[in-house]
Amino acid sequence: MSKFSGILKLVLKSLISLCLVGGGVAAIILLGKAKTESDQPPPEDIRLVEIQTVQPHDSGITFEVGGVVVPYREINLAAEVAGRVIEKSDKLRIGRTVSAKEPIVLIDRRDYDLELERLQEELEQAEDNIAEMDVQIAAAEGQIELASENLVIQTRSTDRIRSLVTRNATTESSLDDALRAELSAKTTLQTQRDQLALLKATKTRLENVRDRTKSEISAAQLQLSRTTITSPIDGMVVEDNVEQDSYLQKGTAICTIRDTSKLEIKCSLQAHQMKWLWESSTGSTETKKRGAYELPETPVTVSYRIGNEVYVWDGKLTRYDGGQIDQQTRMIPCRVQVEEPLQVKRITDNGEVDTLVEVPTLMVGMYVQVDVHVNPRSPLVAVPIPAVYPGNRLWVVKDGKLQRREVAVAVSSGDEALVYAGEGKIQPGEQVVVSPLSAPFDGAKVEVIQ
Repeated sequence: MSKFSGILKLVLKSLISLCLVGGGVAAIILLGKAKTESDQPPPEDIRLVEIQTVQPHDSGITFEVGGVVVPYREINLAAEVAGRVIEKSDKLRIGRTVSAKEPIVLIDRRDYDLELERLQEELEQAEDNIAEMDVQIAAAEGQIELASENLVIQTRSTDRIRSLVTRNATTESSLDDALRAELSAKTTLQTQRDQLALLKATKTRLENVRDRTKSEISAAQLQLSRTTITSPIDGMVVEDNVEQDSYLQKGTAICTIRDTSKLEIKCSLQAHQMKWLWESSTGSTETKKRGAYELPETPVTVSYRIGNEVYVWDGKLTRYDGGQIDQQTRMIPCRVQVEEPLQVKRITDNGEVDTLVEVPTLMVGMYVQVDVHVNPRSPLVAVPIPAVYPGNRLWVVKDGKLQRREVAVAVSSGDEALVYAGEGKIQPGEQVVVSPLSAPFDGAKVEVIQ
């Protein structure tokens, strides 16, 4: 029995060995067949893609920047004369609006009225003194005329007597008397002339007094006018420092009024956006007149959203805000000016536009969106947003194959991106892939889905 069991084990081991050998041979045969089949070319990998044609873009670039509304100007009013406040306008309160040339504070004017009255009396006295002096000058001129005639008569008389003395028709003493009379006439004439010069000098002094009094009257009238303090502009009161019956010294701060006729917006532009501005204005006649630190006036649109409505104002980019680059953001601060803050349009979600008459205007501190439109010289094309792959890469279909293009995106908004065109980049009329691609590579064959 044990002998039979041993034979059986030997047979089983032999069968197992044969099975292993047969399995190895079969594996070698199968591997050989697989290698032979891999030497044959695989079927072509053709990708199905959707494409769109690249369109030229000639209408410029509109880019968006954020900004905050700031005052166009704020005026600090101060008292220019001292006195007690006898009246204060009800509009002179923080948050209320005042109109240009509207009285807002009245200072007691009685002292200034009295001073003006005193000076006017002095002016009248000076005018009277000058008139009196004119009479004296006229009288002196008459005396000079008479003295001149007397001197002429005395001179002729002296000449006659001298002639008689020559002919021994009279004595020497008669000639001496005539000479003394002539000398007396000359002395009288000179005295009258000196008196006239003195009177004219006195008149000049009186005229100077009169002119000085007139200047003092003008100053007094100016001081008197300053007792009524008016608003220099249309604006809103943002600071109020006085109350009725308080006493003001010269220079005392009264209020601060913010100009509401115009507003400005502080915003910052990146360097490439500034380059677009410069390119847009290159070649214009205004460029030659503009200085190195002046911006071309560029139209902009200012918008502010409230709920499902957008309010829009027209403005213009006017100047740099400081003429330097911000050290933290590396952007260039600029100012936008809104000339008519009350002229606003409303745009609803369905695209309707209407002009509003009564609407809250732009307010200082609002965060708004500024749309700037420029026309750079660099050629641009419009491509769909899905066509731009990560890394600013486009896939162009040409002759049924993919071509990779590295591009620079100028700006993107909505459903399209504006891309710089040029040789070796992208050209109008080329077809770009807008459908998803898995592991694309140059030269991959594609089939366009119609």
